[in-house]
Amino acid sequence: MTGYVLRRAAQAAAVLLVITAVTFALFYAAPSDPALTACGPQCDRAQVAELHRSMGLDQPVAAQFLDYLRGLVAGRTISNVDGTPVDCAAPCLGYSYVLQEPVLDAVLDRFPATLSVAVGALAVIVVLGIGTGFTAALRRGKPADRLLSGFTLIGASVQIFFLGYVLQYLLVYTTGVFPVPGYTPFGEDAGAWLAGLLLPWLVLGFVNAAVFARLSRSQLLETMHEGYVRTARAKGMSALRAHLKYTARGAAGPLVQLLGLEVGALLGGAFITETVFGISGVGRLAVDSVVQNDLPTVLGTVLIAAFFVVLFVAVADLVVAWLDPRVRVQA
Repeated sequence: MTGYVLRRAAQAAAVLLVITAVTFALFYAAPSDPALTACGPQCDRAQVAELHRSMGLDQPVAAQFLDYLRGLVAGRTISNVDGTPVDCAAPCLGYSYVLQEPVLDAVLDRFPATLSVAVGALAVIVVLGIGTGFTAALRRGKPADRLLSGFTLIGASVQIFFLGYVLQYLLVYTTGVFPVPGYTPFGEDAGAWLAGLLLPWLVLGFVNAAVFARLSRSQLLETMHEGYVRTARAKGMSALRAHLKYTARGAAGPLVQLLGLEVGALLGGAFITETVFGISGVGRLAVDSVVQNDLPTVLGTVLIAAFFVVLFVAVADLVVAWLDPRVRVQA
């Protein structure tokens, strides 16, 4: 298992390095000049040139990339618009001249909101998605199965932005069933935190739960016919107990891998959900940075999203390897 863990860690590090290089290359492929964007229209050519030098944009791209990598590991010093040095601690994701703060600080300020959205939505996804798939598999071919299959088809077809705006109109502004969505720190008011995030949780969880429901149903149906499950049933074990003890574990591999990908994407920033419901999280920060042409923040948020996706996919692979030793041998 140790060797498998080391191989997965090396693969994850290589993927992150490639993503960093590609994102950094796209940063320089942008048509706008980062120095001119940071300085603004009030700066003359001399000021833009000085800022260009202080930002290190006069260096070769390869040297700038190595400097960026060193900043991720050891931190670096970045010049502000007025030439004031700014200490950017590791992992340094750059400096936002629009927000006038290091990108990492901007991300950390908004990360609690994204974490809150991700945790609640993930709970809905697991309970609703896997629970629905398990129930549909046990009731295969019966009315309950057809009803749940129709439910998952609707969830897989609807878009978050459409469902979010419709439910806000109906349940918030028309009937007042839900309060206006928003984020309140849990430590300030736990009740307001729960009330403000309940509708985003349900919308994001419902849309993503449909995929888990369909996958879990198909995996469970496939595993139910395995020899070890039939043997357990032949020895007198009840259907429910056999499926909970053997079938569920046998079908868990693909579900855990998909769940790892989903967790990474949610923590990287639920871009559409945060924008639809006006929640100031990492996803909303990324959208705003694109609109404001804040290239360092765009680069930083993309790397944050990639980091969480790669991290949790790797963790999911390790969990699958623990559940199924055959994976370690094949790898």
